[in-house]
Amino acid sequence: MPLKRAEMVAQRIVHMIQEQGLKPGDPLPVESDMYETFGVARSTLREALRVLEQQGVIVIRPGRGGGPTVGLPDSRHLASTLALLMQFSDTPFRSVLETREYIEPIAASLCAQNGDDRVIDGLRQSVDAMRANLSDEDSFLYENHRFHELIAEGARNPLISYFLNSLDWIIDGARLGVVYSKASRKQVAVIHDQICEAIEDGDGDRARDAMSEHMRDTRAFFERKHPQVMNQALTWEMYGQ
Repeated sequence: MPLKRAEMVAQRIVHMIQEQGLKPGDPLPVESDMYETFGVARSTLREALRVLEQQGVIVIRPGRGGGPTVGLPDSRHLASTLALLMQFSDTPFRSVLETREYIEPIAASLCAQNGDDRVIDGLRQSVDAMRANLSDEDSFLYENHRFHELIAEGARNPLISYFLNSLDWIIDGARLGVVYSKASRKQVAVIHDQICEAIEDGDGDRARDAMSEHMRDTRAFFERKHPQVMNQALTWEMYGQ
């Protein structure tokens, strides 16, 4: 299927951002300059900018002195796209758990083998912070996401990182009404510590096995405490940007 003119312009803007080495927060040229550069009508340019804004590539600041600046697409944008696809296929929450159960242990094993000191330090800090704030669910959810995000990063495979982090935004279950008791938070902190220790030791097999146990425990928790969530179809509204 041939690309729409606005999509072609969007691709050229992305190329321009990369070619010029622009960083998040850097301004793009004003609209009048981009009309001339790309040789398109104002409506076509604005449609292209909307496409890029939806993907997180740019941020459009309103008002005087505003305009498009370079953004930074992240896993939340992929989570939103996945949620849209899942809504049309009536994908249940259970499927997300099952997919993560296969991939996350691989990431943990790679993370241990790669031995990135910065990642390892971050994992230890996350475990300590979670343990110190078990009574605070918001802190727990933040550290839970941070821990898994670091493991995905430590795998040093961008596709694994994007995919796992997007699933992690979905899997926390908070938007589906899932509540984590203090006892369940403590159990997560314990297994996070075990995974962290295996990664610190550079033991890929032990890290993989500990993460597999963590994923099985997560599924068992949802099945036991929130069985209604397991078969609930996910929707774009839950995870859209």
